[in-house]
Amino acid sequence: MANTKLIDALNRALSLELAGVIQYLQHSFLVTGPEREVYREFFRKQSEEAHEHATTLGDKIVALGGVPTVEPAVIRQSTDLTEMLKQDLELEREAMAAYVVAWEACTDAERATQFQLEERMAEEQMHIDELEKLTSERQAKVANERITLRQVS
Repeated sequence: MANTKLIDALNRALSLELAGVIQYLQHSFLVTGPEREVYREFFRKQSEEAHEHATTLGDKIVALGGVPTVEPAVIRQSTDLTEMLKQDLELEREAMAAYVVAWEACTDAERATQFQLEERMAEEQMHIDELEKLTSERQAKVANERITLRQVS
């Protein structure tokens, strides 16, 4: 018998990954200015990764007896780089939440799926960490101590 709660949660994650494919690609088109060369490639790589995630999710949903969604989640647009990064951070946080719900929906018979989801959650957390740094939501706490480097012989 299919675990409909898990399938629904995976479909939510799939809708977010589909939105990620489009949103990141759109951001790669719209980014302008001196940052364009760096961020165009950044956004396109993120879009490609979201596509890979969507493909894996679709295959898993079918393997579990479900039908993959074709509806992306909300796609946010902006022409301002800072706003783009904030939009992408929001999307990544939503995806993380969806993966957590899917992980929690796994039964003992779905441990392998749970392990796959843990790997995906680790990847999503890395994206969140990086986007928090890019948006300056997360900054290192540097002590006011002086650091002296010594030559090692």
